[in-house]
Amino acid sequence: MSDLRTLEEQPFPLRRRFRHRILPFLILFIAVLVGLTVYGARQATEAIYLDLALRRADTIARAVSSAAPAAWLDLMAGRATDSSELHKAFADEVHELKLIRLKVYDLRRQTIYDSVAEGIGKIEEGPALRAVIDRAGPSAISRVEPDGTSVYELYVPLLDDRGRVQAVFELYEPIDRLDGILARATAAPLIVPMVLMALLVTALWRLVSRAQDDIDARTQAMVALRRRIESFVSTRATQAARGTDDGGTIPSRRLVLSLLYSDVRAFTGFAEGNSPEAVVAFLNRLMTIQVRAVHDHGGDVDKLIGDALLAHFGGDDGAARAVAAARAILEACAGAGLPREVGIGVFTGEVVAGAIGPAERRDYTVVGDSVNVAARLCAAASGGELVVAAADLADGGDFAATETLYVKGRRDPLSVRRWRPSAGARLG
Repeated sequence: MSDLRTLEEQPFPLRRRFRHRILPFLILFIAVLVGLTVYGARQATEAIYLDLALRRADTIARAVSSAAPAAWLDLMAGRATDSSELHKAFADEVHELKLIRLKVYDLRRQTIYDSVAEGIGKIEEGPALRAVIDRAGPSAISRVEPDGTSVYELYVPLLDDRGRVQAVFELYEPIDRLDGILARATAAPLIVPMVLMALLVTALWRLVSRAQDDIDARTQAMVALRRRIESFVSTRATQAARGTDDGGTIPSRRLVLSLLYSDVRAFTGFAEGNSPEAVVAFLNRLMTIQVRAVHDHGGDVDKLIGDALLAHFGGDDGAARAVAAARAILEACAGAGLPREVGIGVFTGEVVAGAIGPAERRDYTVVGDSVNVAARLCAAASGGELVVAAADLADGGDFAATETLYVKGRRDPLSVRRWRPSAGARLG
C-alpha cells in the first residue's frame, strides 16, 4: 500500500520527464545535426568556391598575359610596371567577373597590382597570404570592409609549369554570394532530417501522452482500490502493512491503549423480526455514527464484529478521548431514534497489536486481557449506557457513583462508573 500512496502523492511524471529529459536531448541532437550539416556544407562550398577562384585566377592570368604580354612578364618577374594595357586588362577582368577588388602579390608579399591604385607597393603581413605561399594551396577568410560590406578574401596561387608559386591572386567576393550557395547546398540535407525529426518528436509525444494517460488511469484505479481496501481495515493496520519487511512480516507491538467496545442490545431478536435489508440499513446507520465519533476524537476502529465495534485510542489522553467518543455515540444514538440501543465499555490497559492468522489471510488487531475486560464492561452496560473503569476518569463529573464489578475471568474486581445521556438528549 505504501507504493500506492507514493503513486497517489507523486504520480509517475512521464510527460514531465519527456519534456525535461528526452526533449532537451532531442533538441541538442537536432542542434548538433544542424551544426554539423552547416559546417560540412560550408566546408564543401568553400572548397568548391576556392576551386572556382583558382580557375578565375588562371583565366585572369591568361587574359592579361595575352592582352599585355611584355608588361605581364615584367610583373611576374617582380619588376615595377605602369603599363596602361596591363591595368586595362586587369580592369576588364574585374568588371567581367564582377569582382569587388583584385590584388596580385609576389613571393615577398608585396602588392604588385591592386585594382585600387593606392594599394600597389604595400607589403601584406596577413597569415593567409603566408600560408598560400608556403603550401601552394588556396585559402579564404571573411572580413568587413570600412564601408560595412562583408566580403570573402580568396587567396589563390598562380603556379608555373613546375607547380611552383609565381604569384598570389587575392579576389574579393561578396559574402552573400557564397552564403547563397551555402543556403542552397544545406537546404536539402537539412529539410529532410528536420521533417523526420519533427515527425519523430510528435510521434514520441503522442506515445508518451497515451502512456501517461494509461499510467494515470491505472494509478487512479489502484488508489481507488487502496481506499476501498483501507475502509475495511483500521488505520493502524494500514500503517503496519506499510511497515512490513521484504518477507511480508508484520512485527507485533506491545502497547497501552484505551479500548472502546460497543454492542447492540437485543440484536438477535431484531434480526429475527426484520428483513436482512432492514437489519443492514440499521447497522449502517449505527456504525456510521460510531465510526464518525471515534474518528472525531482521534481514535481508530479496530474491527466491526457484526453488531459490535472495537476501537482504541492511544496517547496520554487516550482514556479521556475514548470516554468522550463513547458519550458522543450514546448521545447521537439517543437522538437518532434507532430501533435498538447500544451498550459501551471503556477500559485502558496493555495489549499486543499484530497480525493474526496465516500468511494468506491475516487480520491485524489488538489482543490481550484488556480487550476482554472492555468487552465485559460493555456486557455489563444496559442499553444506552456507558460503563468505564473508574481509573480512566480524571473527573467523575456527571457519572454515577463508583461501584465494584466482578468481571468474568478476572480474580480481582474492578471499580467502575456508569453514565447515560440526559433525558433531553434521548428525546432529541
